[in-house]
Amino acid sequence: MSKKSKPNDAPWTGIYTQLQEDKIEFFLNTHLEPTVFMPNDGFQTERPVDSLRFQDLLVSVFYEISKGEILKSNERDFLMAQIREECRKGGRRLTEPETAETDEDVIVQAILALMNRAPEFSNQTVILVKSLRKIREEGCLSSSEQIPIFTNIFSRKLSRLIPVLRGYGVEVVMEHKEAGSHCSLKRLESFQKEPKLEDAEADGSSNVSSGQSSGATQKPGKDLPPTDDADGEFRSDPPKTTTGGADMKNLAAAKKGGAK
Repeated sequence: MSKKSKPNDAPWTGIYTQLQEDKIEFFLNTHLEPTVFMPNDGFQTERPVDSLRFQDLLVSVFYEISKGEILKSNERDFLMAQIREECRKGGRRLTEPETAETDEDVIVQAILALMNRAPEFSNQTVILVKSLRKIREEGCLSSSEQIPIFTNIFSRKLSRLIPVLRGYGVEVVMEHKEAGSHCSLKRLESFQKEPKLEDAEADGSSNVSSGQSSGATQKPGKDLPPTDDADGEFRSDPPKTTTGGADMKNLAAAKKGGAK
């Protein structure tokens, strides 16, 4: 049997080097699916590794570095296996569509609210579910979804949200103990604490009340200084229109004085 029929790592070495130079990144999404990030793609930067777009890229890169050779099917299968392994080494992180979806997730919002109140939490998972549901009932979250009441369903959802919460600065550790499922939450240095809701409402109400009081007592033109002839405008009071013999005499006297 010829040794040439056995795939080797020569194509993989050249292609991987070129992909690194092109800033290609390999990672797993939250569903543990191998994903590739292609920053120079003008249509979609994140795609599954098994997508035709990425496979076409491999064939094109191999054609360039091999100076005209065609990538064989067995070599391509070997390359795809190596790249999937690189995705597992790259770790788990969110894709852009997943980030937009998880921002509104009720579990993410509730845990962030809990960590905003205390730096750590360590207790049974059922206690965590009760605490988060209480926060949900307080109306502190923007999401209209309900937190799962069953611990096993909650645990599965929380395990998928671990990379999301780490991105927000919360470390999540889930483990099984003799007493049952246990969960620990801890703030990281990257956690950004938000002001308490009651403090924000108090600040807003004080600003509104002060503005309303000043607007109610302040009337336009009330406290302006009296006018004089030095302000650049000519002002005169309109003559009083009254009738009577005295006014006629004054008018006649004024005309006589003017004639002199």
